[in-house]
Amino acid sequence: MLKTWGRFFVAVGTLFLTQAAFAQDACPVTDLNGDGVTDEDDVYVLRDALGTYEGDPGYVPAADLNGDGRVTTQDYGVMLDCN
Repeated sequence: MLKTWGRFFVAVGTLFLTQAAFAQDACPVTDLNGDGVTDEDDVYVLRDALGTYEGDPGYVPAADLNGDGRVTTQDYGVMLDCN
């Protein structure tokens, strides 16, 4: 699947989206940098934290959108589903 995010394209395979299906009203906050807007800057936050686990340097709790203690492509899927 390919979705446009601002000026960027984010490709996420459907394999990674299987556990990231959220109802729109159950979506977590996707403004990861706290500036009041969900935009490409939030994608950068998620990208920079990608592959980190809770307790790792560089782990950003806000980027763990599915709350599993790690930032993975599933969190990208949540961001795409919720915006």
